[in-house]
Amino acid sequence: MDYPVKIFEVASDARSGDRPRELPGFAVSGETVEDARRAVMARLHDERRTIRTLSFTADGGLAAVVLPPAPAAPPPAPTRRRRGGR
Repeated sequence: MDYPVKIFEVASDARSGDRPRELPGFAVSGETVEDARRAVMARLHDERRTIRTLSFTADGGLAAVVLPPAPAAPPPAPTRRRRGGR
């Protein structure tokens, strides 16, 4: 079964009165609603999003409130090799 997903983004420092920004949604498939929930979580994790809330809607879909994408991790610093000794 396909489940439509609505995505809303809030700033990390958002206050309770701030309105979330609606982002383009997508659909996931799953045999159960739990499968659909896992699929949404996996996709948002792949997009480097932190999920604040994930809820089921009255029309059978899902709605997620997320934070902006996390920055990519910087590459590791180069290490110096020692010559000889211990």
